[in-house]
Amino acid sequence: MKIFENIFNKFGYTKRSGTSNPEQWLIDWVSGGAETSAGVKVNQNSALKYTPFWAAVRIISGTVASLPFMVYRRSEAGKERAINHPVYRLLHDRPNEFMDALTFVETRQAQVLCYGNGYAEIQRDGGGRPIALWPLLPNQTQRKITDTGIPYYEVRPTKGETVYLPDYNVLHIKGLGFDGYTGYDVVSYHKEAIGYGMGVKKFGSRFFGNGAFPGGVLEHPASLSDDARKRLEASWQFEQGGLTKAHRIRVLEEGLKFVKQGIDPEQAQALETQKYNVDDCSRIFNIPPHKLASLDKATFSNIEELNIEFVTQTMLYWFRKWEQECNYKLFMPSEQQNMFCEILVDGLLRGNITSRYAAYNIGRNAGFLSVNDIREKENMNSIGEDGDIYLEPLNMKPAGTEDPKSEPIKPAADNKPDGNKPKDENSIRQAHKDLIMNQWLRIIIKKNNSIQKGVKDDFYENHRAWAMTVLYDATNAYASTQGRKEKEVRELLSDLINKHIQKGVQIEINDAAVLAGMIIDKLGVKNNG
Repeated sequence: MKIFENIFNKFGYTKRSGTSNPEQWLIDWVSGGAETSAGVKVNQNSALKYTPFWAAVRIISGTVASLPFMVYRRSEAGKERAINHPVYRLLHDRPNEFMDALTFVETRQAQVLCYGNGYAEIQRDGGGRPIALWPLLPNQTQRKITDTGIPYYEVRPTKGETVYLPDYNVLHIKGLGFDGYTGYDVVSYHKEAIGYGMGVKKFGSRFFGNGAFPGGVLEHPASLSDDARKRLEASWQFEQGGLTKAHRIRVLEEGLKFVKQGIDPEQAQALETQKYNVDDCSRIFNIPPHKLASLDKATFSNIEELNIEFVTQTMLYWFRKWEQECNYKLFMPSEQQNMFCEILVDGLLRGNITSRYAAYNIGRNAGFLSVNDIREKENMNSIGEDGDIYLEPLNMKPAGTEDPKSEPIKPAADNKPDGNKPKDENSIRQAHKDLIMNQWLRIIIKKNNSIQKGVKDDFYENHRAWAMTVLYDATNAYASTQGRKEKEVRELLSDLINKHIQKGVQIEINDAAVLAGMIIDKLGVKNNG
């Protein structure tokens, strides 16, 4: 270690003072934390015993750790997963032989939220490639800069000598800090807010520990000696103190009277403020209150939007912190142009199945999603090359272009006598089928959304009438090309609607294509016969 000391001494590093001039972390560790105005000592360990603080740290760190940490290689098509790259194993599977990736990320992130910084030593092989990540305790690690401007890390283990690590060998996830090198200690900066919440919690515990009221006065007609008064007080506290002994019957002798004292309104108000202390932790970590089980402003209609806000306003900041630090420290300089890592957040942004399938249908029909694209988003395997086909909407063209010249439709006599439909007729059938399917999607989505919110007895009757209105124009347009009458269209739609829009009948997004196909087939029989 003398070698390292000599090197850093040349850089202008001066060794810190010993116990005669201890740093603040040592003072807080020995004394149990800095005392707040509420009379409660607060440090990282005691703050985690405060339930809103614990919940915020656990939720954010657990969310970061639970998502897949992927490694990609840039390609002509965009990007491809590099599952054989050594960094993939460190971030996705195991950073070292003693920890899985989830535990490693969770503990580093939790330390950032408490101490403002999370550290890990990067172990490299002879070629400089990372082969392991080893956790460092934030209260024993400090980033420093020599007089010549070279950053390094000083690690003070519990046992052994101080270790000095170069900047490129330490993975450092940091929170907010004005110097850009080190994050501020979150607990120290917000000790008053945390201490206030802990104080109110302790007050409430003592309040209920005394039977949920502040106490009373025992009156005796005679004068009591000091010993008699102490024995009486101890006996009363033993028999009546605590929630488990509340509301017991006590026989008073020798003219003894108990005068109950009322609850001080200020004390009752202090208990009421406990739920508002959750908002302080919510503001500290920029986390929506409903994530901390404070549901005052959360409703059934906006909970999905609040969850999305949690991802975009709270978690995205930490995702970017991890990605940028890992991209800079874990990839070789020659790889940094082609390799990068990314935390997959798609799982957090997934809506309910009805909303997702409706969105997929829009993307599929608009031509920017293929079957394989959709299956990949749903964590399904590809169906092969056929799934890579993108649809081209018939009713859309680039703005300002002329209508493409289409060849005249050949008469049926010119087609081969094998009974196959002409290509143009198939195109017409498919276009009408897509139009009818889209109307069925509207009907199904509205029905399922309404059922989730709760429906009245007349819902199904009204919904059937609305479905007839929605389907009629699209269906009648195809029927006219097949020589069908209006009466046949209404009878067919009435049968399908009455059969599938009933209480207790389950109808899903996938049924839209089936129902549209049934309409096309039934209306096309007469013309094809």
